[in-house]
Amino acid sequence: MKHLIANAPDLPVALVADLAAEHFGLRGQIVPLYSERDQNLRLRDGDGAEWTLKIANAAEDAAVVDCQIAALLHLAAVAPDLPVPRVRITVDGARVARIVAPDGAAHLFYVFSFIAGEIAAKAPLTSARLYASGAMVARLGHALRGFYHAAAGDRGLLWDLRMAPQMAPFLADLPEAERRVLAPLLEGLIADVLPRLPGLRAQIIHGDVHEHNLILSPDGAIAGIIDFGDMIHAPLVFDVTGAASDMLTDAGRIDTVLAQFVSGFHSVTPLEEAEADLIYDLVLMRLVFSRMITGWRAAQTPEAADYMTGAGFGSMAVIEALIAKGKTAVTRQVRAVCGMPVEAVPDIAELVARRRALMGSQLYVFYDPPLHMVRGEDVWLIDASGRPYLDCYNNVPIVGHCHAQVTGAIARQNRVLNTNTRYLGEEILRYGERLTEGLPGDLSVCAFVNSGSEANDIAWRMATLWTGARGGLVQEFGYHGITEAIDAFSPSASRSGVVAPHMRTLLAPDGYRGKYRDGTQGLGAHYAADADRAIAELQAEGLGVAAYICDSAFMTNGVLEPQPGYVAGVFDRVRAAGGLCVADEVQSGFGRMGTHFWGFAHHGVVPDIITIGKPAGNGHPIGVVITRPEIYERFIRDTAFFSTFGGNNVSCAAGNAVLDVIARQGLVENSTRVGAWFKAELVRLMARQPLIGCVRGTGLALGLELVTDRESRAPATEETARLLNLMRDEGVLTGSEGVHGNIIKIRPPLTFTPAHVDIAVAAFDAALERV
Repeated sequence: MKHLIANAPDLPVALVADLAAEHFGLRGQIVPLYSERDQNLRLRDGDGAEWTLKIANAAEDAAVVDCQIAALLHLAAVAPDLPVPRVRITVDGARVARIVAPDGAAHLFYVFSFIAGEIAAKAPLTSARLYASGAMVARLGHALRGFYHAAAGDRGLLWDLRMAPQMAPFLADLPEAERRVLAPLLEGLIADVLPRLPGLRAQIIHGDVHEHNLILSPDGAIAGIIDFGDMIHAPLVFDVTGAASDMLTDAGRIDTVLAQFVSGFHSVTPLEEAEADLIYDLVLMRLVFSRMITGWRAAQTPEAADYMTGAGFGSMAVIEALIAKGKTAVTRQVRAVCGMPVEAVPDIAELVARRRALMGSQLYVFYDPPLHMVRGEDVWLIDASGRPYLDCYNNVPIVGHCHAQVTGAIARQNRVLNTNTRYLGEEILRYGERLTEGLPGDLSVCAFVNSGSEANDIAWRMATLWTGARGGLVQEFGYHGITEAIDAFSPSASRSGVVAPHMRTLLAPDGYRGKYRDGTQGLGAHYAADADRAIAELQAEGLGVAAYICDSAFMTNGVLEPQPGYVAGVFDRVRAAGGLCVADEVQSGFGRMGTHFWGFAHHGVVPDIITIGKPAGNGHPIGVVITRPEIYERFIRDTAFFSTFGGNNVSCAAGNAVLDVIARQGLVENSTRVGAWFKAELVRLMARQPLIGCVRGTGLALGLELVTDRESRAPATEETARLLNLMRDEGVLTGSEGVHGNIIKIRPPLTFTPAHVDIAVAAFDAALERV
């Protein structure tokens, strides 16, 4: 890590000339050369021979210098045809001379033959040169495989990808937008890739082959490899991925660079399958390292020269393009050029036929034709062909698909213990205590189940026992789950449109299309008054009011914005009738709506019961009911409540990890900020796309209502269906909602960034042009 600060020596050229004559018997014209952390100069002697004079950084370990000299002597013996520098011995027969600079600092002084030619970075990066570079790196590795030096062991070297945990803090010096992309990415690489490295073949490698360390002859052939200062004992594949990543300075050439360089290397030293399958990850990690190093230097030593930035190492455009391309596509390409088996992509029609036979004639899939997804990464879903899709729809992976901290917590706990709550355990207690901490009122007791549907089912049972009533209230076209009891609270799922006899639906507080329109004074109060009708009907039939279940984001009603006074007005009426108020936070909680962790906070209310599910475990099955002690005690007095899997160790580990990620990554704040940016960009898009009638929502819960005519507000139902497929074609996933099916529902992971917003808005613009 000491090499973060380059701090190269800067001895006067005249002094270096005297030292070269004294220690190496060399005299001639001297020209300074660039070096990142050593001082390099070129000397042409009287016979016309050229030499590289190297004065090591004062912080350099003498054993490390000896390692590179010993390696070059080894190469001269075993592979004399390799175009690498040759060592010049001192006049005293030593490998190095020890000198003292004018400032009193001690340095090692050594000399190699100079390899004439042009730095490869100055010439066009052709496919032929990429292939030749890969082959040359493989030849070098092959020659080094019998070499060993103790100094190449655990060096703490800047470019050693195994240093990723130690490098992670340097993310702090990057712009926030970059941190939000790179931090979870680096975490995932640390958790998934580093444990696999010890199983790879390893040896001493060059460690830093790139276009600035390759010399070309006048005909474009590779004339030499220089700069052996980063030699290290590491996985052999590091020399492949390190070189390839540094050559990735153009986001449009990822396929060419990887295919040509890897195939060139493979032609000399065949890659093993385990190595090929890590190429994507290791290239990506090296790019992230480059970005962190340049970011740290820019922040901490802005006055120092940094050739890495000028060379284009670690470009965010390349990183994002590689992420978008995805591991599946890159790995398939690498395997193909290496002649390794590539898993066949199943035919969509075949999968559809198998699904119909196994799961019934109604497919219940998105898009036509449907997508075959095989992997998820943060805000991306990757299909079987390797194509990535920006996920603007799936609210379940609230902290991003396959977040390393969550998957790691699940794996760790699963290896230790997973059992039911008949045994004492700390994980469930810690999770419940964290969920209830800071909740208003006396919401302090938890019942653990496996899903939002189960949570709402238990909430309904609690309400009927507490009140003695049997009547329920829900929003028209609402949705709250699939159990028999809660299906009655899910009119949007009904194909018949029949409402259960013990249920009444309330008008949705829709200021765009509803009975009362935006601009009406007391809009929320007008809609809340509809509860008087519904309550009176339940009381007239002797059912009473047991509970009102409310989704704070009104997702199935079209992602409606909070109307002041609406939810509070309904809550007041329900409580006056003796009922309980349930906040279904499955879709609206965990910061989805921005500003607040809980969706109900946007309405200024305190529910009697809170239910959560889906996002609580980032996809791992978990559901929780949170209520007041007296309500829960009344429930368990009459019911021997127990759920075998509810609150199990693994689910609670997932839940705790989700809370950790939300807090550590500031995702509630991110939802507020990025959601506002997303909404503003969609409003700007609306100005040039007449099909958009309304943009609404809060945080990262947004809706676009599409209309064929803004005056009549006629719903654009068919156009919405077409738009979903066109958006898919653009590589962005969205869904539809609302009673007319004309509302685009946007619920991306809370790790969304402004860059992702730009991608999504551009896709909307392009797709709307084609509708």
